Amino acid sequence: MTTQTAGATTAAGSTPATHRIFSGIQPSGIVHLGNDLGAIRNYVALQSQFEAIYCIVDYHALTSTHDADVLRQRTRDMAASLLALGLDPDQCTLFVQSHRPEHTELAWLLATVTPVSWLERTPTYKEKRENQPDDVNHGLLTYPVLQAADIVMYKATLVPVGKDQAAHLELSREIVRAFNHRYGDTFPEPQAVFTEAPVVLGTDGVRKMSKSVGNTIDILGPEELIRREVMSMVTDTKRILRTDPGRPEVCNVCQLQPFFGDDHEDLWEGERTARTGCVDMKKLLAERIVRHYAPARERYAELMADPAEIDCILEAGADRLAPMAAETMDEVRHRMGLR
Repeated sequence: MTTQTAGATTAAGSTPATHRIFSGIQPSGIVHLGNDLGAIRNYVALQSQFEAIYCIVDYHALTSTHDADVLRQRTRDMAASLLALGLDPDQCTLFVQSHRPEHTELAWLLATVTPVSWLERTPTYKEKRENQPDDVNHGLLTYPVLQAADIVMYKATLVPVGKDQAAHLELSREIVRAFNHRYGDTFPEPQAVFTEAPVVLGTDGVRKMSKSVGNTIDILGPEELIRREVMSMVTDTKRILRTDPGRPEVCNVCQLQPFFGDDHEDLWEGERTARTGCVDMKKLLAERIVRHYAPARERYAELMADPAEIDCILEAGADRLAPMAAETMDEVRHRMGLR
């Protein structure tokens, strides 16, 4: 695991002694392989390097999830998943966005310095508008303002993102600049921590792994389910016969092997020379995924059997952030003339 960290500065231009990192994740329920490889492994690594704050963004989820029971269950599932996969409440702060309602107040205040044109041009808004044309709610448009509020509430200096997502963070930086220009230096401009997090393709081998398109590998599910999902994966579509040489560079199964073993070069060579076949690769990958996530599956089951433990961890995280949120809001209200 390596990271490339952009140089973060405080609002006044000096480099902080300790960087504070912030990232939010949607409460989509139990996590899948793409969630872990694309984000959670980075969360776990970064919690020992920085002061880390991780947020389950249930306010954001309301832009597409309108069933209260579903949202509550998905939030708890996500919390249990994050904890099972290695987030340590003694090393980081994990909380639920709505447990610190200051986020919505700050989002409104930041909205007053954010031109509508900035929000209308965001690729995510255009994408959401296409994906849910019958539910183009106001929250979809102002989603980036709330994202900015999430980050700057705790004056985070670093935000872990893949390089393909850097443009999304830039809008938060623009909002910070607009606020600081109008009201004086208040917030640091958050910088990206570029990670090696991959874009993980789903079992269809075409689209990004996502529950919405049903192409996931459910790493915390039953072993039989994991094996069935891996065995359904699309591999090299040009390899028709078992004796045909494979192309591990384009085979989705081969591309996942490095995450679960150090012998991927040998495995890839076996594919190139047709020494091994696609079924062989799938069976090996399935067994390795089952074995790798066995402790996490056990821990997840323990947590879900004791929801009070989950709730206690989340409440403690929100309580820990209360003084910081109060200090930020006092400063912002004063600068804007509200106090």
